Amino acid sequence: MTGNGRHNGKIPNVAASVSDLTHDVIELSELQVQLVTLDAKHSMQKARACLVMAVIGAAMLLGTIPVALLTIAALLVETLEWSYAASAGVATLVGLLITAIVMGVAYGYVKNGLVSFDRSTEELRRNIAWLKSTLRTRGHAEKAASRATDHPITY
Repeated sequence: MTGNGRHNGKIPNVAASVSDLTHDVIELSELQVQLVTLDAKHSMQKARACLVMAVIGAAMLLGTIPVALLTIAALLVETLEWSYAASAGVATLVGLLITAIVMGVAYGYVKNGLVSFDRSTEELRRNIAWLKSTLRTRGHAEKAASRATDHPITY
């Protein structure tokens, strides 16, 4: 529409607008899938390394803990003159404490390894915000153009 209220011959092309928007959404979806794939690979690498370290740590722990606990129990019997039962009980508690610490560290590695989709989540949030903004902007522009052609100003 021109400044004098007459239509300038350009009719808004809704089909082209929807086609452009669909194209943009498809491209964003493809990029989002690529990002999720990369994040999944990265997460699997971290989880794999964590699993290997946990298995090695568990094997070493299983191999040395009995010897260490027996040593602690023997030390308590010889130095403090405790009974064998009391010494074994304290040594068991020490073993449980060490196991809890090791498992807590392993849990931290697993948690960090599996929560690496922050990039994908943030990018998806931005893409959705862009799509909403684009739909809102194009929708207002098409409504305004439609109103202008439906109700030309005549003098």
